[in-house]
Amino acid sequence: MRNFETGLDKKMNGRHKTKLGWNYIISLFLLGSVDMIEDGVASVEITTDSYEIVYTSLPVDIFPCEIEEGDMFYFLYANEVTEIRCGEPQE
Repeated sequence: MRNFETGLDKKMNGRHKTKLGWNYIISLFLLGSVDMIEDGVASVEITTDSYEIVYTSLPVDIFPCEIEEGDMFYFLYANEVTEIRCGEPQE
């Protein structure tokens, strides 16, 4: 198992983070899109709550659905659990 370092870790500077397997995911609402997938790793763009775009890599195994290039996803924090949801968030 490889250790994936995300650009989010560097951007958060002390904000609360939740450990999810081998990757840190911040516990706020974030919107992402898949740029490309190669060797089981998705290169993604994640828009933070301050509208910054962070580029990082995530293993495809952490997504709860099959993903393809161009797919949208988002992180949702509820009941002290951070989840990745596929598609665009419902309004």
